[in-house]
Amino acid sequence: RQMCIRDRCKFKLKKIVMTREEIIFCRKALVAFLFMVAAMCLSMLTSCSNEDEMFDRETTEVLPSVFSEDRTLYTDTEYLISKPVFVTNGATLTIQRGALLKALPASGQGKAAIVITKGCKIVANGTEDAPIVMTALIKEPGSWDGVIVLGKAPVSYEYETLYCGTVATDISYGGSEGNDDSGSLQFVRVEYAGAAGGAVTFDGVGRGTTIDHCQSYCSGGDGFMFNGGTVNARYLISTGASQNGLCFNEGYTGKLQYVMATAPIRKSVWSVVSCNGTGKLEVPSFYTHPVIANLSTAHDNKSHGRRYPIAVSAYSRLTLVNSSTREAVADDDIPVQLIGGQPGALPGIDYILINATREVSSLTPDRFVLDTFFERTDYEGAVAPDVMKDRDWTKAGWVRQGKKP
Repeated sequence: RQMCIRDRCKFKLKKIVMTREEIIFCRKALVAFLFMVAAMCLSMLTSCSNEDEMFDRETTEVLPSVFSEDRTLYTDTEYLISKPVFVTNGATLTIQRGALLKALPASGQGKAAIVITKGCKIVANGTEDAPIVMTALIKEPGSWDGVIVLGKAPVSYEYETLYCGTVATDISYGGSEGNDDSGSLQFVRVEYAGAAGGAVTFDGVGRGTTIDHCQSYCSGGDGFMFNGGTVNARYLISTGASQNGLCFNEGYTGKLQYVMATAPIRKSVWSVVSCNGTGKLEVPSFYTHPVIANLSTAHDNKSHGRRYPIAVSAYSRLTLVNSSTREAVADDDIPVQLIGGQPGALPGIDYILINATREVSSLTPDRFVLDTFFERTDYEGAVAPDVMKDRDWTKAGWVRQGKKP
């Protein structure tokens, strides 16, 4: 063995001489190789970004069941949710851009969830390049409950919350503060949630809260649920909800613009539902009345041979502005008033009111007023028909695309 090592030490390398042409060829080959590697890496990163943002984190942490003080969730940590997590005592939960939360399997009302109780805030501000992703280990609709925000804004009546009677935390919602602020959700994607309701549920949330660029993906129930409250939102997309893409109840009176709701074949009943339900009061103190501008639906379910992407139920109104969706259905025993038109003072604006409150509305084209919340558009649907593909917000990188049927 020593002789072998000694012989190797005596070995001398021959000097290699390359021609100029050979050097140029090698350089070109090296550049081509590096370019190929960079392209492969970019492809892998893009694939991860479009799927689950499951790139490696430095650490993993299991979230506790209660946050009673301010807390920040960081981008470099993968957070696991094994049960309902309640934010209490006026605390603020801040989630950094690009953060990843993953729900673990559970059963019953012990399923994972993020619950922001009344008087607390969630500040989850992702970006187009680094969205906040809340997903599940088991990639099946209804694997966890999702995000539930409880606010102090008015509700016409209150149902019991999901966890009523099972936890010591105060999980009531509603009040008299229309401008209540529960924080912000921006560039947030919630996947495989909706085990017992909406993937993202706003209960009595006020208009002081900021909601824009949010997606519900493959919910086991509704995509977005608004129970009472006055909160407004822009750029919402519900993809593949098993029930309704959007559902409004309990006197919700907020405004939405740039909304897309898609449903899987033979599963979802409607894309959009507005109703007041059958609560404790025979007649609610005020009616559910969402106003939605620039709505698009992709609906495959049929009722009696016709497509009904929208349903309006008792004690409820729904106003659509520049919507690409016109067909709607209401309960058989409810007289429905339809008013629509193009106000002369607002060229390019087309609206329709679907009124199922049993009270006649005086809203006519000459009285129609477009709220200052809305941006003026002269096209129907969530995306302008002539917009370039790279400017289509529903196809942006932060949006997860639905599986083809």
